[in-house]
Amino acid sequence: MVDDDDGEPDEDELLPELCDLCGVTISNGSEVHALVPDSSVIHARDPDLDGQRFLTACSPRHLEELQEQYRRRPFVNEEQWAGRISRALGHHPEGLGQEQLAAETGLSPLQIQRALAWQRERFRRWREEYGDGPSGPPAGDW
Repeated sequence: MVDDDDGEPDEDELLPELCDLCGVTISNGSEVHALVPDSSVIHARDPDLDGQRFLTACSPRHLEELQEQYRRRPFVNEEQWAGRISRALGHHPEGLGQEQLAAETGLSPLQIQRALAWQRERFRRWREEYGDGPSGPPAGDW
C-alpha cells in the first residue's frame, strides 16, 4: 500500500526484491542473501563496507551459483584502492594533495601509486580495444 501523504510505501510494506542471477521478482519474502568479497565494491560513504557485495537470490541454489561466480573472481587490492581514491576525490572536487589523499583513503603512498598504475593500465587496455572515441573510458574511472 502506498501512503497517500508522501507517495512513499508504508513502513510495514515489503518492496519486491530481484534475484541477482535470474532477475525474477521476489515479493513473498522468500529471498536469501549473502555477502561475498568483491574488490570492485566501494560504498559511497562507509569504508568498512568496501569490498563486500550484497547478493540477493530467489533460492539457495541460485545463491550458491552466485557465490561460486564471485569465488572465481579475483580480489584485486589495487582495484579497491582505486575505488577508495575515486570516492575521496568525489568528496573533494577541489582536489587533494598526496598527504591529504593518504589521510582521506587510509592508503599508504605506495598503495596510492599501485592503484594509479592499475588504473592507467585499465585506461591503456580500454583505449587499445575501443580507441579514443567520443564516449571515453568506462564511467567511474578517473
